[in-house]
Amino acid sequence: MPMNVKKTVGTTTYAPVFIGMVLGMQQVVVDISELTTDEVDADGWLKPGVAFKKDGTLCDGTGGEFVYAVNPEPQKLFLATVPPTNASLAADTSTIPLGMGTGGEVNRDIAEDNMGRAYNANELAAFNAAGSMIHLTNT
Repeated sequence: MPMNVKKTVGTTTYAPVFIGMVLGMQQVVVDISELTTDEVDADGWLKPGVAFKKDGTLCDGTGGEFVYAVNPEPQKLFLATVPPTNASLAADTSTIPLGMGTGGEVNRDIAEDNMGRAYNANELAAFNAAGSMIHLTNT
């Protein structure tokens, strides 16, 4: 699996978010316009730990949603604008198929550290919703 590692000063490295094996891997078509700089780093990599619905969008609190997949590792998005901004991501109409973990246990602390933010209330509720095959640790 590819890793986001550069031999330069001040680079970002990420820790694995799944505890043990990823029990299911599926291709999820990610909608780039849904993402922000909370989910994408300055080099254009999708951060590990970002949770997605089955349609490739982020959990936003709409009815009946559940976390279908979590990004298990940094994945290059090949954006037109690097470093990305929230405006450039929102204006990007592309979709990219990415391999995502659809079953297993995710360490909440590591995922939140990788993203540089805490999971929001909609994301936490979606992890606990019926249909999600991903368990999120308490801390």
